[in-house]
Amino acid sequence: MTELRSLILRITEDCDLNCAYCYADAGPGGAHMKPETACRAIELACPPGGSLRVQFTGGEPLLAWETITAAADFGRRTGRRLSMSVQTNGILLTPERCRALLALPCAVGVSLDGPGALNGCRRFPDGAPSYEEAAAGIRRLGEAGGRCNLTAVVTALNAPRLELLADLALTLGNVRGVGLDLFRPLGRGAGADLAPDPASLRRGLRALVEKTLTLERAGVPFHLRELDRWRSRRKSGGGEFYCYAQTELSLAVDARGDLWPCSSLAGRKEFRLGNLRDGLPAGERGLAALEAPAECRRCGRFFLCGGGCPAGRTAGRPAPLTCVMQAVISEIMTGDESL
Repeated sequence: MTELRSLILRITEDCDLNCAYCYADAGPGGAHMKPETACRAIELACPPGGSLRVQFTGGEPLLAWETITAAADFGRRTGRRLSMSVQTNGILLTPERCRALLALPCAVGVSLDGPGALNGCRRFPDGAPSYEEAAAGIRRLGEAGGRCNLTAVVTALNAPRLELLADLALTLGNVRGVGLDLFRPLGRGAGADLAPDPASLRRGLRALVEKTLTLERAGVPFHLRELDRWRSRRKSGGGEFYCYAQTELSLAVDARGDLWPCSSLAGRKEFRLGNLRDGLPAGERGLAALEAPAECRRCGRFFLCGGGCPAGRTAGRPAPLTCVMQAVISEIMTGDESL
């Protein structure tokens, strides 16, 4: 395997929430990654003097704080330049934890599907809603001088009102932008009927893109990841890959040290690439299954989307939803949804 650019450390299967669509099927009492496992992964993925993007995920990664700090300390001690980020549900963003994240430094992404009831899939184990606690965590991050990005899973629940994500970002005041992940029937989500219908997705995304463009014209610093990606790929001519998971440039490691192309595929035996005790995998073993299908490659918009999320595609997510997203953005930006 060539030198990695991105390492995803799924440092815990423990979580204080019980989200209806959790691809990791995480919940209270799950296993933590040992600090030495995280350090070993970084050691193998990046030589001294090298640079590496490291994302801590889970479960709820802030429940494994010792592993995060051990990884950061290892990078400093060994001369590895780590660009670190954590993907959290926001609930454990206490004032002390916020200050510690900023000091590392470690960028923050918060998983949040929208305000109030639109965040209804993200609940505590007793069924109580989590929105107010998550929003309070984001505000505490802002009070400490920190900013974050939001990642929203698009489901039947929030798809019709996606534009409210922009309103939420502005209300919170310290949110740089929003990224959208289409619902994937993986983990706990495998038995959940949560996929949005194409018409609702079209309406909601159109409203969100148009609001983003209005904010841009007004000079408001708000970013929509999907719009930024569309612009970047159109300018560069795109490429055959949607993400690093389809290349040898990225790797995910779970709490047991097992290796996967991406965190979303962890636990699916056909995508297991080995274990840290055996070193990093050599060659492109398992990556062919993540390639975009022939029908995507024949599409005139393939250069703009790369076929969409490969993990979602292997789980049987309806491909038309990815197509809807690209068509909506192309229609708004060029007047022609076929581009």
